[in-house]
Amino acid sequence: MNAPAWRIWLVVALMCGWGILAIRFGTRQEWPMAGLSVLLLITNGVTLYRLTRHGK
Repeated sequence: MNAPAWRIWLVVALMCGWGILAIRFGTRQEWPMAGLSVLLLITNGVTLYRLTRHGK
C-alpha cells in the first residue's frame, strides 16, 4: 500500500504525542490514562507498520 507522505508523518506525530502523554500520566501514577495512552500508541504503531511495509 502506497500511503501519502502526509499520512505517515501524521501517524508518527500521533505516536510521539501518545508516548509523551503515557510517560506523563505514568509519572503522575494515573494508571487508567497511562494505559489508554499506551494502547493508542500501540495501535498507531501497528497502523504505521501497515502503511510502510513493502511489497504489499
